[in-house]
Amino acid sequence: MGSLIFLQLFGLGLSFGFTGPCFFSCVPFLVTYLAGRNLQWKQGLKEALIFFCARLLAYLALGLLAGLSAALLKRFNASGFIFFLKPIGGLIVIALGALILLNKGQFCCSCKFPVNKTFTFGSLFILGFIAGISPCAPLMALLFEITIISKGALEGALCAFSFGLGTFVSGFIIIAVLSRTISWFPLRLLKSELSLFVFRVICSLFLILLGLSFLLP
Repeated sequence: MGSLIFLQLFGLGLSFGFTGPCFFSCVPFLVTYLAGRNLQWKQGLKEALIFFCARLLAYLALGLLAGLSAALLKRFNASGFIFFLKPIGGLIVIALGALILLNKGQFCCSCKFPVNKTFTFGSLFILGFIAGISPCAPLMALLFEITIISKGALEGALCAFSFGLGTFVSGFIIIAVLSRTISWFPLRLLKSELSLFVFRVICSLFLILLGLSFLLP
């Protein structure tokens, strides 16, 4: 398999991450979460990287399945495993929304304690993996294409990794640009404690509603 294929898949991943389904499924959650937590720019990027790395790992696993056989990929997609994961992802999003709402400090970072750090890291990693391992229709079409062009599990994994790397880079660029505004907006424009509290409640409720959309049919 030539390097041109990997480059094309990387470019496709970039387009998915900037304007495609990967953008609309992940960026709204991350932007709301980071805004509600009011993390510093570097800390926000670190937490976003946890999510993106987990999603890339999920793409790698799906590419491995695609490289092995289309039958395995179809069996995985038809299994109840994915439908079992979505409610878990919804519960995690709701829990993160509640964490923001219950944060009584004036937009203090709620991950000062080891337990909260572990919860935040684990939640973002699991959520990123669920987002990747529950492929949308365009991604499933790409994975079936990978079953055709790849000659084994390794090539399938490399193809999916090339695509995932494109979504990783585009997602990181978007969050890096937006996180500057996210960290600057609340404290600079929302001066009173009441306005900060209302903003935090709005972010929290958005995340909770997003989590409920995972749970409800």
